[in-house]
Amino acid sequence: MSEVAGAAEGKRSLKETLRQFAQPKIAMMLVLGFTAGLPFLLYFSTLSVWLKESQVDEALIGFFSWFGLAYSFKFVWAPLVDRFDPPGLARIFGRRRAWIFVAQIGVALAMVGIGFSNPAGSLAATALFSFLMAFSSATQDIGIDAWRIEAAANDDEQATLAAAYQYGYKVGMVISGGVALVIAGVANFPVAYWAMAATMGLGALVFAIWDRRFGIQSAAAAGVLLLGIGMASAFGSFAGIFEDGNVWHILLSAVSWLLYTISAFAALGFVYAVVQALRDRPEGSEFSTGGLLVGLGFAVGCFALIALVAALIGFLLPKLLTLAGIEMSRGDVATLAIYIAAAPILLCAVSIPFIRRLKAESLAKKSPALAPFLDFFWRHGWIALLILLFVSSYRLSDIVMGVMAKPAYTHMGYSPADIGVISGTYGPWIIFIGVALAGVSALKFGLRTSLIIGAIVSVLGNLTFSWLVMQPSDTLLPLFIAVTADNIAGGFAGTVFVAFMSTMVSKSFAGTQYAIFSSIYSLGPKLVAGTSGVMVTAFSGGAGDEATISGYSTFFLVAAILGTPAILLSWFSTRMKPDRESVFEHAPPATPGQDKA
Repeated sequence: MSEVAGAAEGKRSLKETLRQFAQPKIAMMLVLGFTAGLPFLLYFSTLSVWLKESQVDEALIGFFSWFGLAYSFKFVWAPLVDRFDPPGLARIFGRRRAWIFVAQIGVALAMVGIGFSNPAGSLAATALFSFLMAFSSATQDIGIDAWRIEAAANDDEQATLAAAYQYGYKVGMVISGGVALVIAGVANFPVAYWAMAATMGLGALVFAIWDRRFGIQSAAAAGVLLLGIGMASAFGSFAGIFEDGNVWHILLSAVSWLLYTISAFAALGFVYAVVQALRDRPEGSEFSTGGLLVGLGFAVGCFALIALVAALIGFLLPKLLTLAGIEMSRGDVATLAIYIAAAPILLCAVSIPFIRRLKAESLAKKSPALAPFLDFFWRHGWIALLILLFVSSYRLSDIVMGVMAKPAYTHMGYSPADIGVISGTYGPWIIFIGVALAGVSALKFGLRTSLIIGAIVSVLGNLTFSWLVMQPSDTLLPLFIAVTADNIAGGFAGTVFVAFMSTMVSKSFAGTQYAIFSSIYSLGPKLVAGTSGVMVTAFSGGAGDEATISGYSTFFLVAAILGTPAILLSWFSTRMKPDRESVFEHAPPATPGQDKA
């Protein structure tokens, strides 16, 4: 009887469900998702177009993608964010929001710095600010994840907050990967990065005042403003595809100007809401101008200190290598990266026999830190190695290919505006078709078959790029076809892959064991992806540092071949099951609402 009652209580009407999405904190998760997604493409993907136009060779462009490893190592400084209160700001916002605000300031400053740098003349400065953007963005992620977990009233609300975050994240990627390139095409890249910095500042301001009267109104107005400008730019660019006087050119231009008009009204509404919100003093607030200035000084000081340390390392490391008599070519760096990528799996292979021989009374099995890791290898045995190989190889093809995609578009002759419209604005939304198809496939054919399909379509998507670079760039149709195929394939493969990883973890250690998969999935492939520029140069027939169309075509073919191990391993996915019950001590799974803030 109680189970029936509990099920009945768990059901919500459509009105009650929609009311969940109308909460202020849901609106703020949209904003936070946006500020998290905005910098993601700006330190390597969008930047790669500028680097290519500045005659930076492909090898160095590929190395820039390694700044994304900041997300893989953010656990190193996460304890500091988790325990330390930023001076001044913590009394105004609380610890979580204060760190998010500090990180957002860091991201905005880095965007301004990239805008003032010149890749053609000061590539080191561009690299420094790119690192600072990735580091600040990863720090923002730490704060956002903690705030989201603590803000949720129960487990169901976690899903609602996560959905809002993902949608905001996608919009941020559209702005940074699409609108930024459109702005660069119309004006130039410095203006584009300064516009993104202003947009980041806008998001930081909204997040700072969201719990005041008119705070949510300012968030809504900012959302309309950003979406309006983004969509207006996209429609205006699409209009440019057609000749003046063409009915589609007139229609798309009219829609673009309508959206610009709506954005203008939204801007006025935003200014009004912000002024009203700043005049408000929420009950219990400890806001003070002095505290805000101290906090801003702390944020800028942290940014300057990290910049100084990074600059010193960048300056001294080559000197130390020279003193040690170590000379490394770009090929040597690429080879070392591949060795490092393989190291975690080799270390696991060496450790498995020792872990499997652990006695039941071993203290290691009772350690909260070690138990989740040891449990995985204890249960799966040598199959654990097969699982890790599968996890590290499933998206390898896509990740390696993705770094060189936009430099290839530029090499073909496409303008930043063309790339922004097709790849940055249209591309991210078409992913949802692949996501939907993955859900249908998993229900219809099962997870193993869907994994095989996902691995195959990923390879086919990369082969499309090998075809693309051989096509003329006087029309956007080839680019449109390649981006459509790749994003649908990526959406499909990514969805079934996440589902597979979720089935492999122990429910008692779900968080930590899933983090193991996430690290193996991203660390190795990202290290290999950083060598993609070296591959393009090597495949270009020994033409010095100059890449060729044939070099790009061969590279995309090789990237597709890197996906074949995933196809083979997918056939064995149903056999990747534990061969014995765990004897590790652990706490029971958390009950709903146990961790609510």
